[in-house]
Amino acid sequence: MPNEPMTTTRWQHWREMNRQLWRLGLIAVVTLALMRFALWQLEAPPSLDVPTSEIARAFWMGLRFDAKIMATLLGPWLLVATALLPLPRVIIASWRRLWLVWAIVIMVLVNLLALINHFYFSFYQGPINSLIFGLFEDDTRAVLQTIWSDYPFIPLVIALIGMTGTQIVLMRHGHRRSRRGLGWRRMGLLAVVSIVALVGLGRGSLGAFPLREMHMAVSSNAFVNDLVPSGPQAFYLALGEREVSQIDDDPRSGLKRYGFATPMEAAAALGWSGAETPQAVSEHMSDKTPAVTAAERRPPHVVVSLMESWGRPPLDFDDPERNDLLGRLRPWLEKKADYFPHALSSGNGTHPSLEGLLFDTPITPLTQGRYGYRQYSTSAVAPYEHAGYHTVFLTSGSAHWRNLDGALKRQGFDEVLGENAIRERFPEAQGSTWGLFDEWMFRYGEALLKEADAKGEKVLLVMLSITNHPPYEIPESYETGPLDVSSLGDALAVSSELGSSILETYQYANDSVGGFLDDLEAAGLMDHTLFAATGDHNTRSLMSYPDAENLFDQFGVPILMWVPPAYRQGDEAQIDDWTSHRDIFPTLWAHSLSESRIPWVGRDLYTPMASPAALTFNYQDGGEGVMVSEAGAVTNLADPTYYRWSNGLLESEAAPSDALREQARRAQARVGLEDWRIRREAVATEESPKP
Repeated sequence: MPNEPMTTTRWQHWREMNRQLWRLGLIAVVTLALMRFALWQLEAPPSLDVPTSEIARAFWMGLRFDAKIMATLLGPWLLVATALLPLPRVIIASWRRLWLVWAIVIMVLVNLLALINHFYFSFYQGPINSLIFGLFEDDTRAVLQTIWSDYPFIPLVIALIGMTGTQIVLMRHGHRRSRRGLGWRRMGLLAVVSIVALVGLGRGSLGAFPLREMHMAVSSNAFVNDLVPSGPQAFYLALGEREVSQIDDDPRSGLKRYGFATPMEAAAALGWSGAETPQAVSEHMSDKTPAVTAAERRPPHVVVSLMESWGRPPLDFDDPERNDLLGRLRPWLEKKADYFPHALSSGNGTHPSLEGLLFDTPITPLTQGRYGYRQYSTSAVAPYEHAGYHTVFLTSGSAHWRNLDGALKRQGFDEVLGENAIRERFPEAQGSTWGLFDEWMFRYGEALLKEADAKGEKVLLVMLSITNHPPYEIPESYETGPLDVSSLGDALAVSSELGSSILETYQYANDSVGGFLDDLEAAGLMDHTLFAATGDHNTRSLMSYPDAENLFDQFGVPILMWVPPAYRQGDEAQIDDWTSHRDIFPTLWAHSLSESRIPWVGRDLYTPMASPAALTFNYQDGGEGVMVSEAGAVTNLADPTYYRWSNGLLESEAAPSDALREQARRAQARVGLEDWRIRREAVATEESPKP
C-alpha cells in the first residue's frame, strides 16, 4: 500500500506513548506504595496491634486506588492519541512531544501530594482532608512561614526534583521494540486491550460497581484505614469533602442526608408537639432564658476564650512538681472554677470550631464568601447585642484572618480587634509568626473590661489565642515551670525536642489565661463576670490518637466555666456530664440574660439533664457528626457506626443498645434540623407550609 510507511509511523508514535504511559503508571504506583510503607513505619501509634493480614489488605486496597488515580490521570492522553491516528502524522507527532511535558507535570503533582500527605499525617494523625484548604483561607503568608520554619523545605524540594527526574528517566529508558509494523489487526488489538485495561483500572473494578471511598474501610482500626489513600487520592477526597460543605439551593438536603424527608419528621423524632409546618418547627428552634435576678440587678460581663490547640489529653500527664502544664491556671481549674473533663470540640480546626461555637453550624466555612453576608438567627452574640451589651471579638492574631473583621461584625460584634489594635495600646508587645504572644491579648482584654466597668458598660468579650501553634515559640522573658516530656512515655508521638517545645507553649498559654483571671479577681471584677475557656481542637502532633477507641481524646478539649455565686441561683455544675462546645453559650445565656430570647442550641451545664450527650460536627468514619455519652458513641450520623464502652475505651458494636440507638436518632434529628435552619437562612428560602 502506498501510504503504509506513513501509517506505520503513526502507530510508532502511538506505541511509544503507550509504552511510556504504562511504564510511568507502574513507576508511580510503586512510588506511592513505598510512601505508604514509610507512613506505616514512621507514623504507626506505639499501641498499634492488628493482624498482619489487615496491613496487607490496606496495602492491596491502596495499590488498587493508586492504579485507579494514575489511570485517571494518564488514560485520557492515550484516548486522545488513539483518536488522532486517522489524522495527518504531524498531529500525533506533536501530541507525542507534548506527552513528555504532561508526564512531568503529573509526576510533580503526584510526588508533591505524596510528600505533603506524609507530613500532614504526622501533624493531623490522618491523611490530607479538607483542612488543607486553610492554606488559602488562613493567613497564607504565616502558613508558608510556618512550613519554612518547621519542615525541611529545601531538602523536600530537592527530593521532589530527584524523584520526578528519576521517574522520567526510568519511563524513557528501556529497549524499544522493533519499529517494523505489527499490522492493523495486531495494533488494533493492542489499542483495544490498552484502553480497556485503562478503563478498568480507572473504575478500579470490572464488576458492576466501581472502586469507591467505602472500600477504604479494610479494618476496624482507623490508622490502618488511613494507610489506604495515598496523597493524590486523599487530596481528591478532600476536594469532594470540600464540595459537600458548599451550600446548595435545597434547604432540606441536610435533613435528607440524616434520614428525614421534612423538618416535621425530625421534630417528631425529638418529641415536639404542634410542629406541623416548617414555620412551626422554626418557632420551636428558639428558646427563652429563665429569670435571673442578679442579672437584672447588675448585668455581668461575659468573657469567652477559645484557646489554640488546648487539647484535654495532655492534662492526663500534668504534675505540679514535675510536669506543670497549667501554671497560674491551676487554682482555677482545680478548685476555683468548674472544670468539665468530658468535653468535645465542635470541629477539628480553629475556624470550624469558632463557627460552631458562635453560630452552631454544621456547615463550615459559613461566614466566608457570599454566605457571610447573611445574618444568622443562631448567632451566639445576637442575644447580648439585643440586651445592650458592647460586643467585642479580640485575637492576638490578624483581625483579617478568614475575613473575621467583616464577617463577625455582620453577626453582632461591635468591634473585631487584632494584633494591630493591641500594638497601638502596647507598643512593646512581642510575638511570632501568627501574631502576638497570648499575654498581650489578655492584657488588652483586662484593660478593656476595667475601662468598661468604670463606665458602667456591660461587655461580651470573645477572645481567640494563637501562641500554642507551630512554630511553638514563647517569649524570651517567660520563665517556664518544671516540664518533663519523658513523663508522657509511649504517648509521645514526636521527638523529645519538639515535644518539649509543645509543652512549653501549652504551659505558657494556660499560665497566661490564669494570670488574666487572677488580675480580674484582684480588680474586683470576677464577682460580676462570667467566664468560659475551651480549646479549638486537640493538641496537634504531641500525641497520637487516630483510633475510634480514643474518640474522646481525638476531639477532647477542656471546658472551664466560672459563674459567680450570685448568678448561679443555687445551681450546681454537672461536671461529670458529657458536653461539647455547643453547651457553652447556652450556659452563659442562662446565667447572664434574664428572660431573653435565644436560639435553640445546647443546654445549661448547671442544670441536671437525663442522658446527657456530647454532640459535635466532627468528621469521623467517613461522615459528619459525632456523639458520645455514657451509653457509647456514634459516628457518621448519616450512616451510623456504633461503639460501646469497654474498660474506658470504645469498641465497635454491631448490635447497639436501645438507649444508644435512641440517642443516635435524636442526634440525627438535631443535626438535621440545625443544618436545615442554617441552610435555608443562607439561601434565604421560604418553604411551603405543606410537607
